[in-house]
Amino acid sequence: MKNIKNKLEDIREGFTILSGQDKLVYLIDLGKKLDLIDIKDQTNENKIHACTSQTWIKTIHVGENISFKANSESSMVKGLLRIIQIGFNGSEQKDILNFINEFESAEKLFDWIKLGPTISSQRQNGFIGSLNHIKDELNGK
Repeated sequence: MKNIKNKLEDIREGFTILSGQDKLVYLIDLGKKLDLIDIKDQTNENKIHACTSQTWIKTIHVGENISFKANSESSMVKGLLRIIQIGFNGSEQKDILNFINEFESAEKLFDWIKLGPTISSQRQNGFIGSLNHIKDELNGK
């Protein structure tokens, strides 16, 4: 779990020192590096229904480790999905769940990353919905 937090610290630090539009530019730049889900995997099962834009995330098991591929119509949501990939890809399932569960809610994790009110509630829903989707899938729901 510490490894996930360490990976996300750089992202968090970037958002801490930036403000306003600069945070959005940084987020959009992150989204340009998103490891994209295959079109054939953009199914209802992988769809994030909490997001207003079309968004998908697929869990990939590689031995003990988990990785995620994703896509969204929104460049901001792509950036949020890239944050998830940076933090979680290559981590063990238990570490991902422990990290998510360390926060009272997905919203608290969003605040910890220091995005705060910069991102609209609709875009926050995409990130929060993605975290909840990951949590449910890793818990076997």
